[in-house]
Amino acid sequence: MQDILFLLLTASFLTFLLAGILLTIFKRELAFNDRVNKYFDESIKNQKEDPLVKGKESGFRSLIQIYWNKGTQLLTKKVSKTDLKKLDMLLRDSGYPFKSAVDFRLFQMVLGTALSLPIILLFMPGADSKLTIWMLAIVLALLGFRLPVFYLGKKKTARIKEINIEMPDFFDTVNLLLEAGMGLDLALSEVSRKNKGPLSVEFLQTLDDMKLGKSRREAFYELRNRVPSHSFQSIITSLIQADSLGIGMAKVLGNLTVRIREQRREAAREQAMKAPVKMLFPMVFFIFPSLFIVILGPLVITLVTKGFGV
Repeated sequence: MQDILFLLLTASFLTFLLAGILLTIFKRELAFNDRVNKYFDESIKNQKEDPLVKGKESGFRSLIQIYWNKGTQLLTKKVSKTDLKKLDMLLRDSGYPFKSAVDFRLFQMVLGTALSLPIILLFMPGADSKLTIWMLAIVLALLGFRLPVFYLGKKKTARIKEINIEMPDFFDTVNLLLEAGMGLDLALSEVSRKNKGPLSVEFLQTLDDMKLGKSRREAFYELRNRVPSHSFQSIITSLIQADSLGIGMAKVLGNLTVRIREQRREAAREQAMKAPVKMLFPMVFFIFPSLFIVILGPLVITLVTKGFGV
């Protein structure tokens, strides 16, 4: 057990040491990119980028990009279409933090190898029990392979929560523009361009699909499938039905925003009702034992040392 703990601490130390070295080497480039992203648009960034930075990036980063592209090309032939489809759905639900499913799979393999290979190279030659080293390396490889999936799950949950929070204000603003005389597409475009967030990104993509020739019904169906939020999907379904039946969108959105706020209130009440149950186990295992020790501790000590007599 002590050997495994020592190996884990050593691996963590080497990881942090490598991260510190890389941050020191690319400190100026990271600071430059942060300032550019903060004060300039993407187009200005591409036009006025420092040539010295480009020269530095063309060395190390271009080499990494070359090998990364070779890895993605090789992996594309090996991964089945079913796995790629499943990974693409995970990436879609989490907002595409990676470019493609092949890049995500390659990242899983690289992370698993990066966690397990140093253990084998550093501790295998002088280890008394090689089986322990192999078991630890396999566990770290599996952990590195599964960690990105957990990351996507967290991103998906956070994205759904952010969309649910944005929906009332977003659709209220769209409803105001509709009542002022705008069309639905123009109102969605104006609100999406002025607001930032996953909801605005999804509607901008939907509007782009409509510009490419898709009907509003088809674009809204794809939007509903892309966002794994039940309340959002019910709202898009209502909009599709209203568009098919020719009902006024302003009236529909007004009723939908009222329903969204009611759902959020009900969700808040549900979480409040769950709070006592969630607090039960921490109280039983952490708070009550401490109280018993403080209150009954002196009495137990007195009984042990003096007994029941005076």
